[in-house]
Amino acid sequence: MWLRIAIRYSVSRIVPPYRVHEIMDIPMAPEWLLSKTGGRFYYGGKQKQRDQTWGLKSSVGDDCISWINHSSDVDLEPSLHFGEVSGGRDIQPIYNHPLCVDGAPIYEIENLVDVKVWAAPMSHGIPCVGYVVEEESKTGKLKSELVEPTLLKNMEALKQMNIKTPMKIMAHIKDLPEGGFYTFPDGTIIHRDDVVEPPIKGRKVVICGDTADARALTSVAMGADLLIHESTNAFLNGIDKDTSHEEVNNDAKIHGHSTPFMAGNFAKNINAKRLLLTHFSSRYKGDQSLESISIMTRIEKQAMQASRLPEDRVAAAWDLMILPIPRN
Repeated sequence: MWLRIAIRYSVSRIVPPYRVHEIMDIPMAPEWLLSKTGGRFYYGGKQKQRDQTWGLKSSVGDDCISWINHSSDVDLEPSLHFGEVSGGRDIQPIYNHPLCVDGAPIYEIENLVDVKVWAAPMSHGIPCVGYVVEEESKTGKLKSELVEPTLLKNMEALKQMNIKTPMKIMAHIKDLPEGGFYTFPDGTIIHRDDVVEPPIKGRKVVICGDTADARALTSVAMGADLLIHESTNAFLNGIDKDTSHEEVNNDAKIHGHSTPFMAGNFAKNINAKRLLLTHFSSRYKGDQSLESISIMTRIEKQAMQASRLPEDRVAAAWDLMILPIPRN
């Protein structure tokens, strides 16, 4: 609905075809409570979680003045004239998924042949999700030099068996299940596990949205090759006055955000191999001055301390950064 209104009333002239897959009913974390005045959520702290869940009762849908509660009253049907293509999916929360944590739902965003995408709600002042992009593992490479001599020796016999392209036998051996084998006409047995390298494990990237706690992603994010996590503010001794690490940490939570220590702790909890910090406060200039580089280095060190990752596995992101993720 928001896209339809924005595109039509901004009189957009160049709109490529788009299809909307909408994540439905994103719940608020139980520590976020609905204000009795103003219809906004505020951070109530861990002690407020005792008798509450991530269910719809604490979602933005309870906000009587929220725009989302009135959007159904707007008569604005999809139209090809404005670029919208039919076929979009409503992606519903799954509360009984085996990967659910702390009663929060999991969303199955995509389940393709080579990649899966998951989402789960973050702890933030408005509905917000984090994502996990998981690449499928691939079969190891065939050691063709170990198969080809036997194949060539049996070439004529294979043709006599009406196998028109005997060289395709190598692909068949590669695709055998673990423990499988192939017997050539001369009686030679090739065991798949002897001639195929170990599988190439798929990579996993975790992308947290604005959050004071990404715990709902814990199970599905476990073993991430890369965790991208916000780190809005940090306590920097000598720069921050009249405050403390505990106060900065608490202030970040109240605003639905994280510190380098919080990001690092989550990286440790999910056994992430790399941590990339993002979403810094505008009070950090982030330019190439020595002062800015020093500040970002100190922020990285705090995340390293919490995550227990080495220096070459933690970085504070910068614009246009390119970060290769090696295959396992």
